[in-house]
Amino acid sequence: MLPAWKQTLLRLPPLARIAAREGALHNRVAALESELATLRPPPAPSLPLVHAVEHFWCDAYGVHVCGWVHAHAVKVRALSLRVGDRRTDPVPPAPRPDVQSHYPDIADSGFALYLETPPFQPACLDIETDAGTISLPLAPPPLLPPPPSRRVIQPFIDEMRQRRGRVLEIGARIVGPESYARIGEFAPDCHYVGCDIHPAPGVDLVADAHTLSAATGRAAFEGIFSIAVMEHIAEPWRVAAEINRALSQGGLTFHITHHTFPLHETPNDFWRYSDEAMRILFGPARGFEIVDVGMRNPANLVRLFPGRGLADMELTRHHGFVGTWVLARKVAEIPDDAPDTATIETLAARSRAYPNRG
Repeated sequence: MLPAWKQTLLRLPPLARIAAREGALHNRVAALESELATLRPPPAPSLPLVHAVEHFWCDAYGVHVCGWVHAHAVKVRALSLRVGDRRTDPVPPAPRPDVQSHYPDIADSGFALYLETPPFQPACLDIETDAGTISLPLAPPPLLPPPPSRRVIQPFIDEMRQRRGRVLEIGARIVGPESYARIGEFAPDCHYVGCDIHPAPGVDLVADAHTLSAATGRAAFEGIFSIAVMEHIAEPWRVAAEINRALSQGGLTFHITHHTFPLHETPNDFWRYSDEAMRILFGPARGFEIVDVGMRNPANLVRLFPGRGLADMELTRHHGFVGTWVLARKVAEIPDDAPDTATIETLAARSRAYPNRG
């Protein structure tokens, strides 16, 4: 048997029954909203917050953020990084003398936080102050436009074509989908010779670059170049000397290689070069003067687990470069028995250039 209230409801006209149901639903929604209001955190205090997020990134293992924050006269006591339902332990702000130089009355304001968490979740910086806690949502940094990039080999090609020179490429064999025969960049003005350690289509001279002049003869070319080869040369200082011997006086040599790049073509992946390394390799000790040298295509490093700590997160703030190039001109002959290193005095002067921060 139905309860009395349901029997009464059924005796009402249809519209009245609907209105009664809506009234009950309205009352239930109001009760739920009141209950939810008690569960909501109190509104964040209105603080004159000043901050800078200098670095913020995530990968498959966690999230890292660093920067500085202060609230003028209101003391910031601790900061924590919150991602989803995970949160770091609160830590006090760290010294930032650079920030304090602009805000002399502000105490420590820096932070660097890392949280192991699944990626791609909303992240917040929780800032605990004397006036309460405020949560600062962290938005992904804007994507910067790529820096302009010039074709650094073009001056070498232009001079060779103008001189109608004899040009030799070290490592002419096609070894992957991104390599290609470069004879067309010099034709029809230059006499192009492709050289490689292995025979292959497009290889005119099979020779070891460590003994290049024995295969070519001295002063045989006006230009010698390589693309992504120098990292695979066991003794690059010896090859640089051999390039000098195989070049005519005033000849050009161009090389592009790697600075920050994964292992490849192992086991013969030996070296990585900065622009300063190229200045030494193709410097006066081997009879060259630098025409142009540089690094391009910025890159960052991320250390993966195990053993990843907060200090490793800072690796991503320091840029490397995928590529390093050098364009050098032969200005002096070197004898066959010339040493493959600079003089002791030159090396000592270079060693003393190492930063002294002690």
